[in-house]
Amino acid sequence: MAKLTMKRLMNLLGVVIFLSMIIMAITNPLTIDPNLGIFQTDKAVMKGKRLYEFAIFLLVSSVTYFLLVHLYFLTPKGRKVFFIILSILAIAAPMVAFYLEG
Repeated sequence: MAKLTMKRLMNLLGVVIFLSMIIMAITNPLTIDPNLGIFQTDKAVMKGKRLYEFAIFLLVSSVTYFLLVHLYFLTPKGRKVFFIILSILAIAAPMVAFYLEG
């Protein structure tokens, strides 16, 4: 049995997170009514451009996550680059969120 290192744990957590986001996107429109029947809410189904945007978001997010995990465990210099990129993302993410909201 393979030894569970921190890098493997982080990669495993990434796989679980991104797979669960895909599953959530598929199962989100399903609802249970009071009679325990399952039906689909058409308003909650992602279609067309929104589905494309969500897929691009998942692709970019997952590539960024796994790249950062790999970079962190590569070398001590990789850790410095990791923290620089993480700092930039921490500043840029709220700015982009406010920009897209407005």
